[in-house]
Amino acid sequence: MHISLDSALGRQRRLNSVGESVLQIAPNAAAAYSLRSLTGGDPKVVRVRRDTDGGAGDNDEQDFTASEVSSGALVAFVGSGNDGFVETWYDQSGNGKDAVQETAGNQPLIVISGTVLTGLDFDGSTSSRTLVAPSVTGLAGSLSIFSVSVRDATGNTVSLSNSSSGGRYFAIQEGGSTSVANPRNTASITVSDSVSGVNRLTFAVTTGATSTSVGANSSAVTTTTDDYGDDFSGSHINQIAIGVLRTASPTGYFNGRINEILVYNSDQTDNRAAVETNINSHYSLF
Repeated sequence: MHISLDSALGRQRRLNSVGESVLQIAPNAAAAYSLRSLTGGDPKVVRVRRDTDGGAGDNDEQDFTASEVSSGALVAFVGSGNDGFVETWYDQSGNGKDAVQETAGNQPLIVISGTVLTGLDFDGSTSSRTLVAPSVTGLAGSLSIFSVSVRDATGNTVSLSNSSSGGRYFAIQEGGSTSVANPRNTASITVSDSVSGVNRLTFAVTTGATSTSVGANSSAVTTTTDDYGDDFSGSHINQIAIGVLRTASPTGYFNGRINEILVYNSDQTDNRAAVETNINSHYSLF
């Protein structure tokens, strides 16, 4: 669906008033991950493991709310000069789709040498840093994804995928000069939008097997009618993988920082302008 610029701006003014959070602007997300509050309250956002190199409290874990991340409480817990790793990135949608990594060596960084990052750091190595929300249900029909990241090298920021099949997913990949939407059910297709710089705000949407669109940094969407085979149904997607294309025969690891992921079981084209304005006002991406 396409809307006029005047219509988009009018909707943006109505929805994106001062103080509104993303999930107030565009409610009913299937999953929502960030270090900032997406709800307007002070939700729990991460569970962090600290690495003190064998010192006091080594490998201790603790939950933190959005305000505790920004206030310095997280850094104080990790300790001066130490690293902090994310064991759980909590889903702020209320649907309990928390993204988890229990293997210490595969956890993304959130604090490096005592300095907190604005996002989670993924290093792009094989069998490396990823987070996965397992046992996901209800992702079928129209699907929309917003991904906020800082790219170091090409890889997938997020993938709605199948835990046992390497051939079913709907993913966003950040390339050197493109942002790419890549759905696959029986056939893999891609659609890309040109983008410059490393700061990325990518919107991807599919409304069926012959309609996939992607837009980078608030540009107009690019659409393909190539057929990826069958619309996604409830049996096709059962996890949300962050930092990798798929967990069955893993590939496509992301290298960079991921700030925010929003997933909807609906077409969010009409809300896109307001959501991206809110995101950009927080991160100053472009």
